Amino acid sequence: MARARLTVTTPDGSWAGRVTRSHPDAHIRVRTASIGEPATLVAEVTAPSLAPVIAAISEADGVRSLDILDRHGDTAVCRLTVADAGPLAAAAAAGAPPEYPFTVADGTIEWELTATRSALADLADELSERGLEFTVAEMRPGDDGEPLLTPRQRTVVRTAVDSGYYEVPRGCSLATVAEQADLSKSTCSEILRRAEKRLLTRYLDGGQP
Repeated sequence: MARARLTVTTPDGSWAGRVTRSHPDAHIRVRTASIGEPATLVAEVTAPSLAPVIAAISEADGVRSLDILDRHGDTAVCRLTVADAGPLAAAAAAGAPPEYPFTVADGTIEWELTATRSALADLADELSERGLEFTVAEMRPGDDGEPLLTPRQRTVVRTAVDSGYYEVPRGCSLATVAEQADLSKSTCSEILRRAEKRLLTRYLDGGQP
């Protein structure tokens, strides 16, 4: 397992991005989230002038409902139903959910998470494929003997190697590898691409894949 700290930039179309950029003194602290279509979040909204921020969230595109569960001082605890979970959907798809609570402020999300190296690599791919910009503020890799490739990736890579896919010239086509692995050509290509990325990254970083 590895522990990472990420800063994710919310897209311009994101309700959380628009609200926190328009109100830079506001903070949204997400306590929990249920990812789906729609998604449900419980969050603390804090701002010196709270009412305009709550109104901006309630009226934002993508927010279907907002219920205030509690309010004290300059903080309101809200339950929100939103059409798209955005970066959280990417984290769920990668199997690398962030730790709760986490904060959204001035258009950026601060995440801390603990996951396998393969899940973190998948998270980077998911965020990139969804057009979400991110930076890795900290990464502390573990040393627990975790396999570099998932069992499925290892099987497909082994099939490709044994079939001569990596020979020069190639001994078979991608379609042949996909057929032998009982996969669609696009799925086979994606699995190989992610596996190759992990192997090359480990090799270039001085590891022994």
